[in-house]
Amino acid sequence: MLFSSAFAQTAAGGGSDFQAQLVQFAPLIMIAGVFYFLLIRPQQQRAKQLKTAVAALRRGDKIVTAGGIIASISRVISDDEIEAEIAPGVKARILRSTITTILSKPEPAGKGGKSSEPKDVTAKLLEGEINEIDATSDANMTADSSKKRRPPTKGAAAKAAEAETKPTDTPADEPAKDESVKTDKTN
Repeated sequence: MLFSSAFAQTAAGGGSDFQAQLVQFAPLIMIAGVFYFLLIRPQQQRAKQLKTAVAALRRGDKIVTAGGIIASISRVISDDEIEAEIAPGVKARILRSTITTILSKPEPAGKGGKSSEPKDVTAKLLEGEINEIDATSDANMTADSSKKRRPPTKGAAAKAAEAETKPTDTPADEPAKDESVKTDKTN
């Protein structure tokens, strides 16, 4: 016979059955613990920090919405809405729940020194990039407004009509030579 018969073994004692199940599930319990401490708990802490920061928003704060719009808060309308300036002179009403990041907070009016809490590296990088983009767009807008418009270029039809009116070098009574066509003069 190719296969041997297998019989289920019964546990010798009642306590070892529980112990065997615990040993089987121990890796799953450890994986769940690792997931909790490395993924779930830090995410909950970040969400809690964002919630408190969004509750403390005030005029002048720079934010990023869930849609990726970078704006500066111009006024707080209610507990659920704010008015933010997206571009100079362009204001939009934004729900607080759509705010994903707070880039910077302005200094309080009474303090002349540096802020007590240091900015993180990503906030500094984003703020630097925003300032570069603002400077570049301002420079482009002033350069575009100072440029004069060039006259439109001639189209293909105008160029073809101009080519027909130009005189050619070959006289009208002499046919033009075509090098690509060769005649056979063997006769």
